[in-house]
Amino acid sequence: MTNANVRSSKKLDVQKLTRVAILAAIVVVLQMLPIRFGTVEINLALTPIVLGAILYGPLAGAMLGAIDGLVIILIPGTSVFLTFNFIGTIILCLLKTGLAGFIAGLLYPLLKKFDETTAVVVSALVAPVINTGIFIAGVLTIFAGLYEGVAAEAGLSLASWTVTAFITTNFMIEIIVTIIISPILIRVVKLFGKKD
Repeated sequence: MTNANVRSSKKLDVQKLTRVAILAAIVVVLQMLPIRFGTVEINLALTPIVLGAILYGPLAGAMLGAIDGLVIILIPGTSVFLTFNFIGTIILCLLKTGLAGFIAGLLYPLLKKFDETTAVVVSALVAPVINTGIFIAGVLTIFAGLYEGVAAEAGLSLASWTVTAFITTNFMIEIIVTIIISPILIRVVKLFGKKD
């Protein structure tokens, strides 16, 4: 490899690292903004996670997701979960968004071979599905004792209450926002990337 190639490669690595760091900052800011619909918080940070996963690969997506999970652990609303099951909360928070970013980053290059728009939309779709799916699995297992009383007061089984509370509002809003915004942002970033 020539000196010019080494310099060019280092410049690209620094640019990639800088852009992932900017996305990480956006993830932190979006996660710290409490966006609520009723009793449910919406995770708008999934959009920069998906963006990073598509542009920079599954490891970047996983890292951005893990950063999102760390912020979730640190926000005051998570203290109830931490008190109920400290280790379970940490694992759940890191796993749900970390895996969402990783899988989105894995799917994009596989599907891009066939159609780029489909690849972006599917990657944007899979992130909230994984995020909400893992959270619901946690509610039904690790945190069942935390929500059984709330479900009983509503006259529902824990499973019915979970679907009503999290899928009908949280999931639908997250999925709509992520599917609409991600493809637009990808096009904008790629357009400006060509000018760099």
